[in-house]
Amino acid sequence: MPASIPRNYFNPPERQMSLPLACMRIALTVTIITLYIQPSLAQRGDWYNDEGGYEFAGEGTKEDPYLIASVEGLTYLAEQVNIWPGKSFQGEHFRMTADIDLGKHYWIPVGSEAHQSFRGVFDGNGKRILNLYIGSEDVDNVYSAAGLFGHVGNGARIENLTIAGGRVIGGGRESVSRTGSIAGYILCSVSGSEDSIVVRNCHTEDMKITGADTEISNTGGLIGECYSLSDGSGQASVVIENCSYGGAVYGRASGFPYTGGIAGKGAGHGYCNGEGRSTGLLILRSCLNRGEIRGGAAMGKEAITSTGGILGFGYGSGDGGGVSEGAGSVVIERCMNAGSVSGGEAVGAQAFSYAGGLAGYGDGYGYSGSTSTAGGGGNYGYGAFVIRTSANRGNVDSGNAVDSTSVTSTGGLLGYGSSSAASGIEGQEAAYGILSVRDSYSNAAIRARRGYIGGLAGWVATVGQGAVSAVIRDSYASGSINKGDTVYPVTTGGIAGNMQRTKEAVRAPQIGNCLVALTYMDGRLGRTFRIAGQVQGVRQPLSSILGKNYAYVGDGEWMKSATLKNGLNWSRQTHRPPVSLWNERANVWEIKEGSRRYMPLLEQVGGQEEVAIP
Repeated sequence: MPASIPRNYFNPPERQMSLPLACMRIALTVTIITLYIQPSLAQRGDWYNDEGGYEFAGEGTKEDPYLIASVEGLTYLAEQVNIWPGKSFQGEHFRMTADIDLGKHYWIPVGSEAHQSFRGVFDGNGKRILNLYIGSEDVDNVYSAAGLFGHVGNGARIENLTIAGGRVIGGGRESVSRTGSIAGYILCSVSGSEDSIVVRNCHTEDMKITGADTEISNTGGLIGECYSLSDGSGQASVVIENCSYGGAVYGRASGFPYTGGIAGKGAGHGYCNGEGRSTGLLILRSCLNRGEIRGGAAMGKEAITSTGGILGFGYGSGDGGGVSEGAGSVVIERCMNAGSVSGGEAVGAQAFSYAGGLAGYGDGYGYSGSTSTAGGGGNYGYGAFVIRTSANRGNVDSGNAVDSTSVTSTGGLLGYGSSSAASGIEGQEAAYGILSVRDSYSNAAIRARRGYIGGLAGWVATVGQGAVSAVIRDSYASGSINKGDTVYPVTTGGIAGNMQRTKEAVRAPQIGNCLVALTYMDGRLGRTFRIAGQVQGVRQPLSSILGKNYAYVGDGEWMKSATLKNGLNWSRQTHRPPVSLWNERANVWEIKEGSRRYMPLLEQVGGQEEVAIP
């Protein structure tokens, strides 16, 4: 395989020179010495050997890690990973010992190519990397995975790191781009084994992340795309934990722009055909977004733009064949969004725009193959998308539906959520799709121009053949819906704008033990109910899917029918602002007459101390 073209790490892409591979180390060393050499290199932990070549201090073990204290050291790491054949540093450890200022020179990601990913342990040690710049308004970014790290692979750990100041602009020459500050693309992929990737205690401040105009553009404040894939048997997991983002994230117009405060796109997928169990797991835990998140426009027929305060677009999918089990899950837990979220425009015919305080789109999809293979029977597919013990406190605005056939769906927590399943044998419930939203709340102003809008979810659906379950429970929506906006024909619900059961689905979505406590709801046009604005395809009584909910709306504009305002048979109406207490499980609200305590707010998670809680 030909050697990759060496690159000058400190010059913009248009100045990059093609050099013989044998001269690369000399050229890099000369560049480093010319630009950054200081008299105290040895004291800073980075040094040159007697031959003039660069080396890390330390042995690369957990007890004696490689030490990085300067631009030279960080650049040398990138060079070692990127120059063919590349070194992944799997099982080796790095530790920063000082803040590093990149000096506004254009950075080439560590792991700039898909086949040369970083798989080591990088401990920021509480230090900061300043002025990270990749791409510019006039210079194309040539890396399809852009961030401090480009491609991150199995076994990697990135932790205890802050990136402060700078700008990353997505690009690349492929149809898919992944753009973030910490990493462009995190992929844990196993076959018959077990492995994981962890990003922990990583924070980004005062950054601007802009997606690419590629066909699929995954753009996140921290990570462009995170994906766990188990193919065969075993388990792959990606964990993003105790992380935060502050700045701005802007999607670009493309076919499928997915934009999120923490990650643009996330998936967990398990596939097994034969025997055994395969699991793919993605967990976003105790993460906080403070930044402004703005989705890109969906261009083209049936295009999709999806925007969320934590995750832009996500799905958990499991695929089982033979006598195997395939399971995939995406879990958002103990997360909070405190930044504004604006969905992108749905421009093309039959295009969709989803926007949610936590996630734009979430689906749990299970598929079971034909039982006639591998001995017959026993195959299961499980897919789950879960939000629990999380909160949104940032205002959410829908994108505009430009084409008359386009649809927008907007919610305080979730723009569009579904459980879906498909089975190879008709009537066999070996495929399980799960959507679960529990113990969570949104306290924000939610606005939509058209389509569906809900205090917690814009659209909730059960789809396909198999065992499906879409449930919103033990949660509440407060704030306002469409206050002060121009009147648009919007289907509005205090919890969900639309609840849909397709013809093949065994079960309908359910909302239970939820509370609507809005200061204002606009229901002048379109269908408006206090719990669900519209219910489609449900054959059983509404009380069976909308039971034990309470609603209070302080003010609003309504259609002439009082039934729409009061939501008769859809909820129990309270005539005063609700008061509530935690029950014995300490995570579910309940009405307590005569109590002076009002709705509880979920306990703050680590890193949220600066978020104003009224």
